[in-house]
Amino acid sequence: MAGGALNDDGCRVSEHGHALPLPADASAAARARMALGSPSVVLFLVLFASQAGLLVLSPILSDIARDFDVSISTAGQLRILAAPLAAVVAVAVARWLGRYQKRSLLALGAVLLGAGSLASAVAPSFAALTVAQTPVWAGAAILVSAGVSATASWSTPGQRSRVVAHALAGPPAAWIVGMPLIGLAGEVSWRLTFLVLPLPAAALAAVALAARRPDPPPDPRQAPPRLSAFLGRAVARRWALGEALANAAWGGTLVFSGALLTEVHGTSSFVTGLGLALVAVAYLVGNVWSGRRDAGQARRAMLETTLAAGVAVALTWAVTPNLVTTLAIFSVASFLAASRTVSGTVYGFDVSREHEAAVGAIRGATSQIGYLIGSVVGGLALALGGFDALAFAFGGLFVAAVVPYVCVRRECRARRTLLVAEA
Repeated sequence: MAGGALNDDGCRVSEHGHALPLPADASAAARARMALGSPSVVLFLVLFASQAGLLVLSPILSDIARDFDVSISTAGQLRILAAPLAAVVAVAVARWLGRYQKRSLLALGAVLLGAGSLASAVAPSFAALTVAQTPVWAGAAILVSAGVSATASWSTPGQRSRVVAHALAGPPAAWIVGMPLIGLAGEVSWRLTFLVLPLPAAALAAVALAARRPDPPPDPRQAPPRLSAFLGRAVARRWALGEALANAAWGGTLVFSGALLTEVHGTSSFVTGLGLALVAVAYLVGNVWSGRRDAGQARRAMLETTLAAGVAVALTWAVTPNLVTTLAIFSVASFLAASRTVSGTVYGFDVSREHEAAVGAIRGATSQIGYLIGSVVGGLALALGGFDALAFAFGGLFVAAVVPYVCVRRECRARRTLLVAEA
């Protein structure tokens, strides 16, 4: 490139790697661009945007149901069309990552998210809103799958923990910032909520991606990553199934969480947004706390927090004497859910054997499938037994997420004994 290229420090270098002088104002602009395009910032904004596109429905579910004259359980099925497609997209990303730059795929995800948000804001019917949610979820699937994969490829081993921690802080930050904002916008119209959060988040992620330097071209001698090779191992299949069930439990909880506050406790849209933001703060704390734990204990930490989260989620729906109690229990559940997500991701990389793209794809696909399963199971439970039934539905899904790891056969006991002896 004429004039040289920018390195990670914001300095212009020649094609031979020699530093070239820059004017002071140009150097400051270059450094600002490099800071915006750094892996930590880009991936934080990417995962922030992915969650912003999905969370917007939670506090306005009751408003959508009233506006389109459908039940809350029916409104909770808005993902019924979008989630399966998004799961397919997430799986496809694992193969696309071997052919296209991660930056380009992430930019595509941001564009789809923004376009779907605009379409959702002007949807004239419930059916149209269901269709409009499809690009939102497809975009979110790309952002999550490619974003999780990029945490590994855009960092050195010494940087990885920091980059992963910054990236995974994006979703809870979206809840903390977005819920009060959605609550305020929802007081005016639920349609406005799509314009004040997911649309700007997608635009900001696109700007950061534009500031990110291009990825090195893929090695033509290297075959694209194959998801089938990753899932061909039993340990990987157990991990994927467990993640799908855990994501269903937490995704379903989030889908109906706004209705829990508005219908059970009679809160306004603004108070609902503030309450869910408080729950998101607990999630962020759980994220940070889990990120500091010993990575070698990821499997044990994942299983322990999965069971604990199941108990806490069940209590969230079953014990609702007042708003303060609900928010307190919900915050504990959120902390535990965050911890198991981080531990589950770390364990996924442990069993990946350098299939980082496959881990990202599974994470993205199980997130989408999880929302779908959670929405369907939660909708059925709500229709049959009211909010109390959601305690059994979502608490039970968390417990089910541990079942793939249960093995009582003699060879399993022998393997555990050998691992203990080797440790």
